[in-house]
Amino acid sequence: MTGCNQSNKMSDITLSVVSQDTTTQNLQNSEVRLMVEKGIVLERVRDIFRVVRENELCQGIDVNNELLDRAYCSKSWNKLLMAVRRKEYNSCTLFFEVNYWAMTHYPVFVTFDDFEVTRVTISDDRKTASVDYVTYELDAYNPARIDLIFEDGRWVIDNFYDMRNMLNVRQSMRDYLRNDFI
Repeated sequence: MTGCNQSNKMSDITLSVVSQDTTTQNLQNSEVRLMVEKGIVLERVRDIFRVVRENELCQGIDVNNELLDRAYCSKSWNKLLMAVRRKEYNSCTLFFEVNYWAMTHYPVFVTFDDFEVTRVTISDDRKTASVDYVTYELDAYNPARIDLIFEDGRWVIDNFYDMRNMLNVRQSMRDYLRNDFI
């Protein structure tokens, strides 16, 4: 009986160690996966803002937001944006005073720098990320943030934030749509 009892204890210890090893391995795998995804997000954002900068240089000082929105923003962002455009047209009001791509009120050349992925979340059915960065215009800078989602096999922008003025662009569009100007 004593030998059998010790054998069961050994089995329990072995199972416990195997279970801990599996848990440790799963944690390491998820940490590696997050680090890899952070690198992918960072490279994607740098590529997007490289195109924004090139667009700005080619177009003079007028960044073509509609093309950028269609190419690099989520379906829900573009749907909300179209609702804002319709309301602007129908109400003869203007929502956009700030170019959310460049985070400026005035058409000046800007550069983008200091990109940092601050959050990546991966679940079974959804991947999201946030990236902080800085826009520089002449002698001023503006801290900014974007939220991204993984949609149709690629990372796309789902919201813009002007951190200096505490502006959440998506929320501001929703507020604008709720207000009755007509």
